[in-house]
Amino acid sequence: MGRKRKSELLQLRKVALMIGVQEYAYGRQKVQGIIDFYSRRCDWEIHRNKLAQPFVSAKDLEEWTGDGIIGEIYTEESARLVQALKIPFVNTASTNLADQCSSVMLDNQKIGMMAAEHLISCKLDNFAFIGPAELWHVRQRFEGFSTTIERNGGHCIPLFFETGNFLEPGIPREVINPNRLKKLLKSVSLPVGIMASNDRVGFAVLEACRLMGLRAPEDVAVVGVDNDSMYCQLTQPSMTSIDSSAKQIGFSAAQLLDALMNGTVLNNEKLLISPGRVFPRSSTDTTRSNYPEVARALRFIRRHDHEFIDVSNILDIVPASRRWLELKFKEELGWGIYHEIRRVHVARAKKLLHTTEWPIGRIAVESGFKTQLQLDDAFRKLEGMTAREYQEAGKA
Repeated sequence: MGRKRKSELLQLRKVALMIGVQEYAYGRQKVQGIIDFYSRRCDWEIHRNKLAQPFVSAKDLEEWTGDGIIGEIYTEESARLVQALKIPFVNTASTNLADQCSSVMLDNQKIGMMAAEHLISCKLDNFAFIGPAELWHVRQRFEGFSTTIERNGGHCIPLFFETGNFLEPGIPREVINPNRLKKLLKSVSLPVGIMASNDRVGFAVLEACRLMGLRAPEDVAVVGVDNDSMYCQLTQPSMTSIDSSAKQIGFSAAQLLDALMNGTVLNNEKLLISPGRVFPRSSTDTTRSNYPEVARALRFIRRHDHEFIDVSNILDIVPASRRWLELKFKEELGWGIYHEIRRVHVARAKKLLHTTEWPIGRIAVESGFKTQLQLDDAFRKLEGMTAREYQEAGKA
């Protein structure tokens, strides 16, 4: 007799992925989170559609008899179809249409708050939000953004638009022609800080600014959502964005579905996943100075917070003498060029100490220091403790 196949040794659970945005970074990362979970279990089998593809629509599942579904509810019709199946289902779309099922979704209000806090730190007085108003998660992001702006004494102008484009019924692309945005942008006072509902919208905003002759970030500072490197790096200038924790959403959804398939009784569990961090890029680098040379030097330092640089590197790109530049740094910042380089590098190291499990030695290199000893020396001077002591204090 031949060896038994794995499917004969294990009772495989048939799981369908009702996810329709896998061509964007957010969708792909969410699917990767699902893979990270089920690949450790070895008892899931992902359902294929008629074309042997691993992603299905709600209609594809009308007569399906599998064990569980991870999907996205965008329409009332999809919600009804899913409920009629009477099998475990976990929704991963940010929507208010999935009240009758368990959900794992992003904390969209917190994303808005983070975008507002970042733009406020850029010392701007005018703010706007751009996105399609018909989407629930967009309204949630606007609420978090505008509330935070107002709490800090500012005012946010909503620049809403209708999408009109769909991947399939009920799943908007959330894109807009830059020429349509030009009319919206004419209504804001400059300079302005803009939160785009996601990176695709942010890309269109920056393109509209280019067509209008507006400078970014000098006239318009833009922050997007999803940290999709393709969109963020193809913009001119590169676009600041917020990580939307898509992989964690996928992993948590798979974990929840596994519990449901194991018979755990949950009363329409709702899990909110916090967004990751802000990834600053040139679109919000609004360094202000009375001297263009100082502003240029500061931008260079902040863009190279991840690698070793010294004063000579600054002088290579700034047309000024070291003595003059040092004097202007001390006049505006209260300290010299080298101190600012170390301050920025230590700030990056502090973020990495909080957000990664990397060894201190790697964090040193990733923060512009040649050795851990250099990192500790800078930490002692600026924080009064070593990097490890700082990390332990944060855990206490």
